[in-house]
Amino acid sequence: MSPSSPSVVSEPTIYHYRLIRKITLRPESKYSYMATALLGTAALTVVYGQFGLAVAAASSVIMLVVHAIVLRLTLRRVDEPSEKKWTFRSDWPWIGPLPILDSNLGLFRRLHFHLILVGCCVTGLFYPWASSAWVIALLYWHFWLLSPRVRLLWSLRREKGDGVIRLDGHEIYYYHR
Repeated sequence: MSPSSPSVVSEPTIYHYRLIRKITLRPESKYSYMATALLGTAALTVVYGQFGLAVAAASSVIMLVVHAIVLRLTLRRVDEPSEKKWTFRSDWPWIGPLPILDSNLGLFRRLHFHLILVGCCVTGLFYPWASSAWVIALLYWHFWLLSPRVRLLWSLRREKGDGVIRLDGHEIYYYHR
């Protein structure tokens, strides 16, 4: 081997992750998740008429914006390099700002804890001035958007926070080093 040729490394540095859990998303749960969106909108329409339908549509957009802002600000404060790994997703049931690739489970937990609290606080800010339709719709869409994520966090509650999760359209993977 000549001194100018690159040396061959026998064991390159590769980060090894071991798959700990693989959670399959059943199609029935996806369809029931979307059906609850229609049922919530229908309930608001029945109770409040056309105003309820308009409020339901506007509240879903408002909550998506609130979630995006809270997650962006929290990521900027907590872990700026991972900010670029998060984007808006629209594949069932992952609707809203979520990680594109792998995400640290501890970071995912912390972000969603902040998101639950701040989303409820934003809804509470509207309470004195908005009608009951607005408050109910904002709370409904807040919890509706978070329900798949809270369900995921509940199923991974016993796992270590330093693991890595990957959200796919059909499966959830939990890896550990």
